[in-house]
Amino acid sequence: MIDEKIYLDLEIHVINKRLILSEKKGTKGYSKHLESIIKEKIEDRKRVSEFLRKNGIKVDDPIPEDEHFVEYHYSCKVDGGYKEGTMKYWKHALRYSLKKRLGKYFATRE
Repeated sequence: MIDEKIYLDLEIHVINKRLILSEKKGTKGYSKHLESIIKEKIEDRKRVSEFLRKNGIKVDDPIPEDEHFVEYHYSCKVDGGYKEGTMKYWKHALRYSLKKRLGKYFATRE
């Protein structure tokens, strides 16, 4: 679920950037389509965040390590204490995964 939260946050960010560009271009139909996708993704993020909160898991903001990697710190409540860990992602792999995940929404784009 930590992965899912990270990817949902990135998806919302990408779609918001596209929404801003479409509003600048004046494409109202496409903007409404993007708004509906954002609403769907926000609902998914709420569901995942609720699950993480109930299970005592907190995911921090990303820390760029260098031009190729980004690192996410997380903590889990376990047996009255906390366990901490990190997840390191290759930026190009994140982009590839985002393209696959968002492909059904933007099949004719890019």
